[in-house]
Amino acid sequence: MTDAAVVGRILREYHEAGIEPAGIRRLAGSVRGTRVTYHLGSPAGPGLVVRALRTDVPLAGQFGGGTMAATDWLCGRAATLRWLEDRAYPAPRVIRTHSGDLVGLAGVWATLATTYVAGTPLRPDTGQLRLLGEALGRLHALDASTFADETSAVGSGADVARALWHPETAIPAALGRVEAVQSLVPADHRPLLEQLRTVLLEVQRRASLLPTAVVHGDPWPGNAIRTAQNEVTLIDWENAGLGVPLLDLGYCLLECHLDAGLPSEQPSTRHIRPDEDRIAAVAAGYSQYRRLQPAERDLLPDGMRFAAAFADATHFEQALIGGVRGAPMDARLERLHNRLTVSDAVAELARRHFD
Repeated sequence: MTDAAVVGRILREYHEAGIEPAGIRRLAGSVRGTRVTYHLGSPAGPGLVVRALRTDVPLAGQFGGGTMAATDWLCGRAATLRWLEDRAYPAPRVIRTHSGDLVGLAGVWATLATTYVAGTPLRPDTGQLRLLGEALGRLHALDASTFADETSAVGSGADVARALWHPETAIPAALGRVEAVQSLVPADHRPLLEQLRTVLLEVQRRASLLPTAVVHGDPWPGNAIRTAQNEVTLIDWENAGLGVPLLDLGYCLLECHLDAGLPSEQPSTRHIRPDEDRIAAVAAGYSQYRRLQPAERDLLPDGMRFAAAFADATHFEQALIGGVRGAPMDARLERLHNRLTVSDAVAELARRHFD
């Protein structure tokens, strides 16, 4: 299978969407793997982003610890974006296939097309980071009481409508990974693994006290595109769905310290040093649309650590059971240690500005 063959099938599926065949570039993945993403140019505008997943390979692991059909997962993404469109929230819009379906089929590939959001990622200044906070606060302030019913009606089901980090599915899966590697962890990494378990259990214990909303799942400056003078549009909604706003906000308050385009060959550039100006900018923007509840302020440090704990339970499993070794894995574990180390300081600064 080649890019040309997959793109040819995609063009047939979306031949009424005004695609310019000469304007095609691969954004991520590979046709030799299980997923690939293309930008398809259009003479009438910025074009489309098309995500293609193989239907003969179930999506595994991170979705509650089980597996999910590619078409079901894409239906969930489409349903979330349609729900946002109905509420005029700025996000990529779903493009239907030539037959009117939200999710298409191009051979063995299931496809989801959305509008391409043109622009540049946020610059690391407080004015633009405030816009990131506003976008996130506005999202979390949307009334999500009908979200599960409306997205299930699209055919995705309740589980697919949940965010990647929804505590009910994510925490049992992550704790299972921690348990699986417990006996294999070297002595010098055991305190780190125990800290992951503590964070996961504390969020699990108090999750019922926290409000729920539609969340993005990966809100950082690299996923925020300046589309107007006073507005940004969040992109890459692959982790989105119904979830816990605190976990989304905690991730953003950490990752707002990173800038788009950091050199991947220098892992240390992705380490965080708390910057009160950045934290204050995100908090000020967020607070324009939503106020934190007392339970959220109390759990803010663990809310920040949760994303790292969830992701790195997987990294430990890959390293110790899957045998994945080398510099990339070392860099992941170093980032984990950095996030756990700075979370208390970032949370204390954030509390000050939210209060």
